[in-house]
Amino acid sequence: MLQLNQSFKNTYKKQLTVIHADIEVESSGQKFLAKVVSYIDNNLNNPKFSVVDLSEHLSMSRGALYTKIFGLTGLPPVEFIRSYKLDRAAILLLKSDLTVTQIAYEAGFATPHYFSRSFKEKFHMLPSDYRKIENHDIVA
Repeated sequence: MLQLNQSFKNTYKKQLTVIHADIEVESSGQKFLAKVVSYIDNNLNNPKFSVVDLSEHLSMSRGALYTKIFGLTGLPPVEFIRSYKLDRAAILLLKSDLTVTQIAYEAGFATPHYFSRSFKEKFHMLPSDYRKIENHDIVA
């Protein structure tokens, strides 16, 4: 009986061996952040876009959204959104010929002054200086 039992195990074990290709598994946190970033991208030009809009889109309370985003990024949702917008603006500064004011509105900031102040806080320089320095580094 023991030999028969072992024989069954070996037979079925061989049949159930699954050969898999290298599969990239995306964690639930990565999927969640991808949804968040996608929604921010779709609302990037909306200066009235808020954490409330994001939480409603994700069907989460603001508190749950805060906890989830803070746990994944170390930033509160407001800061995460602003940081994402500023990163997009930095790309636009380098790859477009739009003015700083146009980029501010394109990145979803209500006023160019607030954009410049936020940009300086994150990158430690004004947007116009960032464009000059980074473009100079690319040319040199």
